[in-house]
Amino acid sequence: MNWELIATVLGSVSVLAGSVVFLGGAIGLLRFPDLYVRSSAIGAAAGLGLVFVIVGAFLLHPTWDAAPKVAVAAVLQFASSAIGAMSIARAGFLSGAAPTTATRYSQVEFIGDTPDGDSRLSDASPADARVADARGDARGADPDGTRDE
Repeated sequence: MNWELIATVLGSVSVLAGSVVFLGGAIGLLRFPDLYVRSSAIGAAAGLGLVFVIVGAFLLHPTWDAAPKVAVAAVLQFASSAIGAMSIARAGFLSGAAPTTATRYSQVEFIGDTPDGDSRLSDASPADARVADARGDARGADPDGTRDE
């Protein structure tokens, strides 16, 4: 077997794998229940899928001039897709987009809807909530209103 045949097969498989990853991200975008899971799926699909396609295209038409460009593009794509996905999730979080009710664990406690229709977020962390439960009150304070410092 020669190098050209191996590169052609690997390039074709890589482009196909990238397409499958993109398809999985698109299905996830349509099927997942809330903004946070959707942004995670799209971030992962965009990062991994595009790198597969770029590497596959390089293997199908390899040149020495393209090799450093492919390496830089892959690194930048991995970094930027994760940052973009987390920025979208953070924007949704700051605007009050609540997670689905199927979410079982969250480091942020959503208080619920206020009378004006906005969702508020609790400042208490899960550790604060456990301390509050152990003390028997809602804010982590002693029953007389003072905190143990």
